[in-house]
Amino acid sequence: MEAEIERRFREYEHKPLAWDPIKGGKKAFICFNDSLTAGIGEDLTGQRFEIIANRMLSGTYYPMDAVEFFGRFQDEGRNIRPGDRVLQRARLLPFLKKIFVWSMVEIYVAERREDFCQIGYVTTTQHHGRGIWTATLTKEDGELELTIESIASPNSWLFWIGLPFARFLQLRARRRGIEEMASQIPA
Repeated sequence: MEAEIERRFREYEHKPLAWDPIKGGKKAFICFNDSLTAGIGEDLTGQRFEIIANRMLSGTYYPMDAVEFFGRFQDEGRNIRPGDRVLQRARLLPFLKKIFVWSMVEIYVAERREDFCQIGYVTTTQHHGRGIWTATLTKEDGELELTIESIASPNSWLFWIGLPFARFLQLRARRRGIEEMASQIPA
């Protein structure tokens, strides 16, 4: 990790969880409970599934203009696994390359089977929202589906002040992640 990212990672990595994947967590009076399933195309050979599952578990689910993941898993040259802490860097605006929102999450699921891949995280107190996020990739009858489920509730004054914009960023990241995965084709 580069110096700035390493500094933030060390500063945030021991923050307590703000959400439990089983019990849930404290919800504000505004809470977004989202679930979206998108068909992302045909995959008769299994190559697209492989590419997308590898991207999901390597921490490159989102395109760089939406959210970047940083963690020890990268330094160790391995895939994400449950218990990993991941520093997220999200651009405030896609065209601004220097203004970011930073947060720390903990991976609670990172699983892959023949026609199934799932990654999910819960927020820590070093996050502008409280909640849980899960992406599930499935392949059935040669078709790929991506399901994104999340619960998000404001956890900081910054989120509350900019609630409409913060919600826009959440929905944009979800859309950009789906677009990025749908665009994956074998070389």
